[in-house]
Amino acid sequence: MKSSVPIITVDNAAHLTRVRQLGSPRVPFAGGQRLGFAPADNHLLATEESGVRLRWWKSLGVAEKTVSHGEVPLAEFKPGFLRDGSIVGIGAPVATAATPYRYRILALAVESGTLLHESALPCPVTCFGVRADGTALVLLDEGEAHLWNLETWQPMRNLRGISVSAQLKDCAFSPDGRYAAVVGTPHDGTSSGVWLWNLEDGTGPDHLSLSMPFAGSVAFHPSKPLLVVGGNSNEVDVVDVREFRITRTLKDFHCIPSNLDFSPEGDLLAAGGDGRGFAVHRFDTGERVFRHGDDNDLQTSDAVFSPDGRFIAWGQGDGTVGLWAVDPGS
Repeated sequence: MKSSVPIITVDNAAHLTRVRQLGSPRVPFAGGQRLGFAPADNHLLATEESGVRLRWWKSLGVAEKTVSHGEVPLAEFKPGFLRDGSIVGIGAPVATAATPYRYRILALAVESGTLLHESALPCPVTCFGVRADGTALVLLDEGEAHLWNLETWQPMRNLRGISVSAQLKDCAFSPDGRYAAVVGTPHDGTSSGVWLWNLEDGTGPDHLSLSMPFAGSVAFHPSKPLLVVGGNSNEVDVVDVREFRITRTLKDFHCIPSNLDFSPEGDLLAAGGDGRGFAVHRFDTGERVFRHGDDNDLQTSDAVFSPDGRFIAWGQGDGTVGLWAVDPGS
């Protein structure tokens, strides 16, 4: 990456421009892409919502690694891209697995895509998330919750699971590793909510009801005890983690935000949404400072900041990934 590329800030975010397109177009393309950067560098991971195609770019170089459906069929959860050069995800049940027809937690080598580890799980997975220190939260459909140590490849601790049947959509860890949060919507028609575990003492999950009918995305602020939740409304709720209450609501988002991601400084919030592209908003006011979209209304993809704050990646409507930055001359 070129050091001359400016860090994206409140003052220059309006001047974002697409500097690169990753991957090859596939038209027609429907669905969406889940994106993630490795926490310690600018390696970028992209997986389709169907779980059939996993791609990554090393240091955003020209070489594209692709794992086909036949080799590593993934479940729909967003994989975790770990700092040690491995990708961790949930493998869908297949006959060729070490334990056939069981969901698996698995690790792939970044360089080759080869399978490094896999462990069978006792029942289907309802939500999954990975933290940069090698900790994973795995929620199972029998109300169980487990913490995994991905460096030793051993379960760390059993946690109390979610007591209601719900469609869970996203999982996030606080930067300090103290909390984990999951958002979703109960199947009984009650309001959506966010569930919060305190991983230091193993308590939780505490539950907070939300006014939005459906919750789809959660992200922790990088330095403050806050998290944000988006769903099927044009609003984003800001939650105080310590008091576990909604402190304010950011209104008039350009789309229904299916994913939310903070800039490294926490002053900007990227939102990808319902086929209308992505936008960047100020976190303090909710004001939109940048927006881009294409003509594909059939896909919903993530928009995420790079760890150095110089790039935003967004899954485009033709199946490629766009890389956005501020022109050094702006």
